[in-house]
Amino acid sequence: MSSGFSRLNPFSAVIKERYPLTKPGSTKETHHVVLDLQNSGMNFKVGDSLGIYGDNDPLLVARLVSALKAQSETAVVHPRTQESMTLKTFLTQKANISKLTSSFLKLFKTDPSLQNLLNNKIALNHYLATNDVLDFLMEFAHLPFSLQEMITAFSPLLPRFYSVASSLLTHPDEVHLTVAVSTYTHRDELRYGVASHFLSHRAEVRKTVIPCYVQPASHFTLPQDHSIPLIMVGPGTGVAPFRGFLQERIACKASGKHWLFFGERHREHDFFYEDFWNSLVQQEKLSLDLAFSRDQNDKVYVQHKLYEKGAEVWNWLQQGAHFYVCGEADPMAKDVEATLHRICQDFGSLPSDDAKAYIKELRSTKRYLADIY
Repeated sequence: MSSGFSRLNPFSAVIKERYPLTKPGSTKETHHVVLDLQNSGMNFKVGDSLGIYGDNDPLLVARLVSALKAQSETAVVHPRTQESMTLKTFLTQKANISKLTSSFLKLFKTDPSLQNLLNNKIALNHYLATNDVLDFLMEFAHLPFSLQEMITAFSPLLPRFYSVASSLLTHPDEVHLTVAVSTYTHRDELRYGVASHFLSHRAEVRKTVIPCYVQPASHFTLPQDHSIPLIMVGPGTGVAPFRGFLQERIACKASGKHWLFFGERHREHDFFYEDFWNSLVQQEKLSLDLAFSRDQNDKVYVQHKLYEKGAEVWNWLQQGAHFYVCGEADPMAKDVEATLHRICQDFGSLPSDDAKAYIKELRSTKRYLADIY
């Protein structure tokens, strides 16, 4: 990236387009989000990620302001940059307002109950894991504190990384993202992931500023030789980079074959980018294998489909194919690697140790590449 934008100096993008990828009836909520990069000078390659700074939930921010016994417009000083800003701005854009750390407790270490907690590591870890900042402030509201000291206890709001789901060759001045809305329950209250909910709902199209920057991939990208076959395993939002891969390869008129293994829960509700994949299949530019885990009694995942096609997978590897996997590390990526090991044994006739050595060689020669989280 040559634009000069970075983690400390992000570009101010806006959402150009946004639409749901999941259909009514899905148990998940996933959106396609297009950010406008016009005049940014930002360059990325397929396989890179985009760091996004999302705003915190305004309702949670308001509750925190109240718990801090302050006003939204009260001036505070950012503890790391020494920049002056309103309390509302700090809590909305700069602070992790959920994560409770021992720094908060240490501000009140003269309190006997908190002193005991700080001296008991097991009890402390349990307390920090089961309470958030708001819980803590409500519980110890009777204790006096300095607002600025409290500000120093907040952890910084960190960026959330999303795989780039487009190619600049196909979509210049844009970056596409595949965003699954994350949710969790805290004390019977539904909460949302900061960046995913911000991108999917709270950020207004063409209006709200989205601070972002490119996080380059070290190895997870396309081979320079466009004739090399690609095997791509990407269940759920793990399919995002492969949309970019295929856009790029087609724009370059690559001669290499492409094979995608995609999985989700239900074909009817959760088939992300269905029209794009089907179009490539019809043009004979893509082989596609699908695993919709809840569409039959026995759950079927991408690793099962991979093994079903084990003989052909082995043949592609013998032809020099690069093998990519993107998605959750545990259990998906581990299961995929275990399946690849079985394929080497059962279809490549390799003893277990030789299969392990073969996979190790694929990794060392950058033919087995994983982007897992």
